[in-house]
Amino acid sequence: MSVVADRLAKLNNIEELDADVEKFLHSVDRHLASQMRKAASRVAEIKCLKEGVAYQIQTGGKRIRAALCVTSCELFGGSYLRALGFAAAIEHLQNFTLIHDDIADGDLERRSQEATWVRYGIAHAINIGDVFVPLSSMAILETTYAPEMKLKLMQIVSRFGLEVAEGQSLDINLRQNNAPTVEEYMECTQKKTGAFLAMATVGGGIIGGASSKDLRHLKDFAMLAGTAFQIKDDLLDLIGGKGRNLGSDILEGKRTLFAVYAAQQAAELERRRLLRILNKPRNANTPNELEWVRDLYRRTGAIDYAENMAARLIEQATQYVSKFPESEAKYRLIKLSKYLSMRLH
Repeated sequence: MSVVADRLAKLNNIEELDADVEKFLHSVDRHLASQMRKAASRVAEIKCLKEGVAYQIQTGGKRIRAALCVTSCELFGGSYLRALGFAAAIEHLQNFTLIHDDIADGDLERRSQEATWVRYGIAHAINIGDVFVPLSSMAILETTYAPEMKLKLMQIVSRFGLEVAEGQSLDINLRQNNAPTVEEYMECTQKKTGAFLAMATVGGGIIGGASSKDLRHLKDFAMLAGTAFQIKDDLLDLIGGKGRNLGSDILEGKRTLFAVYAAQQAAELERRRLLRILNKPRNANTPNELEWVRDLYRRTGAIDYAENMAARLIEQATQYVSKFPESEAKYRLIKLSKYLSMRLH
């Protein structure tokens, strides 16, 4: 057994893994804080704009993408601190997508606080979200990276950013699909969530000096780990732990993996009832209907199926990481991937 495998064998305790990774994520957050505040200070003192940008930044986040970025850089001998500029750029883009997602989904809360659109209105929130796009570009352009590297990183952001937008469109279209397949769900999720994680790992790898082959491994790792991350995120929406309205995905009619599998396994009458509930306007469902859907997911084995799928995806993802030389960064990258599918909140 390798040193990494031996250490990972000791991390089967979910609470221990959760606490260990959370400690690292808090460290990343502290290092990013000054860069994020500096970005907010550049925005002009215009009513709702500067305050709105600062409000979105202070809601924080788990910094998972930033953590993957700096760890991928360290994996190839790069400096944690050297990768922070690009990590900040990714977090700016994350804020952009979160604000727009909350508007599109009608979510009232984000991380146990009012969603930005609720606090400032939809028109202002769209504009606040848009500000994070140039802030992201500025974060890259103002680093000390060589011009060639800056260009590569901008290309990475453009390439994977387009995939994220494509995934979001697939997600929206899937909500109108009354016979969704697991394959359609997987394509949507790999683009929407996996590509965003790939932006972080591939970008970090470029900064660290990874070869083209290594960058492909980082991309494949992130695509699989990102899908597992989304499955876990959807589960937390069902049981609580996301810091927003419980059962939001049901209210929004999202075709999560639970919904897809349950619709395939349920008896015809129950399948029709599930689709009727999912197809209702967001505020039309009753608490009893939400509980019925959650119970259906349990009875059809959809929750177990999804959890097993997430575990398999992480196992496949770590196979790509196993190709890298033994190091603390390699160990941390595997820990982060396990955390994505096992986290408690």
